[in-house]
Amino acid sequence: MSLQKEMYAEAKQYMVGGGSAGGRFNATLGQPLYMERCEGAYLYDVEGKRYIDFHSSAGPALFGYKHPRIEKAVLAAIEKGFYWGYDSQETIDLAKELCKLIPSAERVRLVNTGTEVTLSALRLARAYTGRDIVIRFEGHFHGMHEMIWYNHNNEGKMDEIGEIENIPDGAGFPKCFDAAVKNVEFNDYEALERVVARYKDQVAAIIMEPISYNCGCYPARKEYLEKVRELCTREGIVLIFDEVICGYRMRPGSAQAYYGVTPDLTTLAKAIGGGLPIAALVGKKEIMEMGGPTGPAGVSGTYSGALMPVMAALECAKMIQEPEFYDHIEKIGDALYGGIEALMKKHGIKGHVRGVGARFAIYFGVEDPEDDYNWRKVKQTFDMEFNGKFLTECLKEGIYFHNYGTSPVPAHNGFGIQHTMEDIEYTLDKIDQIFARIK
Repeated sequence: MSLQKEMYAEAKQYMVGGGSAGGRFNATLGQPLYMERCEGAYLYDVEGKRYIDFHSSAGPALFGYKHPRIEKAVLAAIEKGFYWGYDSQETIDLAKELCKLIPSAERVRLVNTGTEVTLSALRLARAYTGRDIVIRFEGHFHGMHEMIWYNHNNEGKMDEIGEIENIPDGAGFPKCFDAAVKNVEFNDYEALERVVARYKDQVAAIIMEPISYNCGCYPARKEYLEKVRELCTREGIVLIFDEVICGYRMRPGSAQAYYGVTPDLTTLAKAIGGGLPIAALVGKKEIMEMGGPTGPAGVSGTYSGALMPVMAALECAKMIQEPEFYDHIEKIGDALYGGIEALMKKHGIKGHVRGVGARFAIYFGVEDPEDDYNWRKVKQTFDMEFNGKFLTECLKEGIYFHNYGTSPVPAHNGFGIQHTMEDIEYTLDKIDQIFARIK
C-alpha cells in the first residue's frame, strides 16, 4: 500500500472523508492528495513527487507558495505578537490600499473567508434597503451558507418569465430560506428585468461573479453589466460583485475595472492574503456604515483583521502595483492558453480554452466560444468523460489540476506569479504527450 493510501486510511478514522474540507477530495485519486510541502509554483506530496500547480489551492496561491516577501511579512507579524484582537497601523494601511485599488471601495470591513464576506454583504444590503430578496445567477457560487448557496451545480426549471426554481446545493437548508433567494440565467438582461418587476420594491440586492470562475471561466458581457448597473440604480437595489476569485487576477481594480462597471459592494478573499485567511468587504460609505458600530447590522469577528494575514495582505497589495507583476501574468497566460488551444487543434480534440487574467478553463467538447456566456449550453456539450481522462493523465505526469468530481462544467484552473516560462513549456510538452495518448 502506498503512503498516500496509508494516510487516507488513517485520516478516515479521525476526519470526515479523510480530509479537513470537502473540497480536499480529489475525484481523480478517490481521496485527498496529502502534501509534504509547497514552494514557488510546485507541490511536493508525501511520497516525494513534484507537481506543477495549476490549482492555486482553489485560488489563494496567486503569489505562489512561500513567496519570500510574504514570508518576511509573516515573520514580522510573529515578532510583533502574531495575533491580537486589536487594529494597528498596518490595518489602516491595508484599508487605504484597498480603497485605492478597488473602484467601489469607499469603506472597508475585514473578515476571514469568502463565505463570511458574502454573508456580510447580503446582511448590509438588507439593512440598507429594508428589503429581503436577493437575486443570484445560475451556476455562480457565493459561499456555503443558506442565504445564497443554491443552483451552483444544479439546473432548475425555468418559468415563463425566466425565474429559475431554487435547488439547494446540499442538505440541511430550511425551506423558509427559499423565499429570500431568486435565481435568473446570467447574461439574460430581459429575464432579470422581468424578475425584478415581479418582486417590485422587494429586492435588496443582486449578487454576481462578474467573471464566474466557479463555472470555469464564465464571463459577463460588458453591455449586460452596464444594463444591470442602470437597473439597480433605478430600482434602489444594491449591486454586489463577488470578486472572491476575481480579485487581483487581472490588473488593479480587478473585474470591475476590467469591465468599467462599478458595483455598490465588492467581496474579496482568496488571493488578497497571499495564502493567509483574510477577506474584505468594500463599498459605498452609506451602505458600509450600516455595519456596527456606526449602524445596526452586525459584521464582526474575533479573528477579523488579525495581524498576520493583514501584514501578508498589505505586502500583496504592494506587489500587484509593481509594473512587472501583471506583465508577467499576461505573458504566462498568453503562452499557456494559446499553447493548449494549439495542441487541441494539432490532435483534433474538440474544444477551446478561455482565460481571463491568471485563471482559466479548458472546455473539452465545447466548440463555440460564444457558448461560454451560457452555463446551460456549456453543461450540455462539455465532455466530462474526456476531461476525467485528461486530469488522470496530468496527475501521472506531475501536472496538478484538481478534480472536484461534481461540476457539470469545467473547473477553474490557475497559475501564479512564481510560474516561469520553463514551467509552461514543460507543461505544454506533457499535455502534447497526453493528448496523443488519449485522443
